[in-house]
Amino acid sequence: MERSITSQKDAITTGAFFITATVAAIIGISLYDPILNDSNTLSAASANSNQIELGALFELILAFANIGTGIMLFPFLRRYSESWGLAYACFRLLEVVFILIGIISLLSIVKLSQEYSGTELAALQSAAKTLKTIHSWSFILGPHFMLGINTFIYSYIFYQSGLVPRRLSILGLFAAVLILIAAVQEILGFMPHFSAQIIPYAFPIAIYEMILAVWLIRKGFNLEMIRPVQYLSETY
Repeated sequence: MERSITSQKDAITTGAFFITATVAAIIGISLYDPILNDSNTLSAASANSNQIELGALFELILAFANIGTGIMLFPFLRRYSESWGLAYACFRLLEVVFILIGIISLLSIVKLSQEYSGTELAALQSAAKTLKTIHSWSFILGPHFMLGINTFIYSYIFYQSGLVPRRLSILGLFAAVLILIAAVQEILGFMPHFSAQIIPYAFPIAIYEMILAVWLIRKGFNLEMIRPVQYLSETY
């Protein structure tokens, strides 16, 4: 009984982390809008420095929430497969690393915008452009590519184990594949970075995480359904 109560509390915490991550991600990228959509990067950063810094704060919250989901989900995923559970945790960590690289890049642009002089303008504009490009690639490789991989992993485990309803895990698999497709298109240059074309690919994963969060908070994990694959292989 005590173990069941603990698992329910862990599920609620996991759901809260998912909600926090989704909300923080949406707010963070929205606050970055002036610097991402202005060709005069230094000018945009100087005029909107407080907004950019607030966006960075929300992305730090996103990074913290992602670490939280990784820590909270791992004990449940490892009951199915310790190796796949570890793979999920590793790809989740890589996602966080890329998010942090992106934060550092944009905050560095803000710092440059506060210190440049007329004689240094050309060089600093070039540096700001490079930092902006680094942020762009870190966003594609983190919140798109790595997110797609780790979402696919835990959704697949959910599907195989029955930790959550299979219809929900199927939605997760579908959403993960979509965001991976978008990331590959961005990497290969078929889709512009931060374009409106990404919305149909990214929207399902946001919806999935919110539905999953609500399910975990209300219902928790169905621990009675899970059967470790290692145990099954030993049985036969």
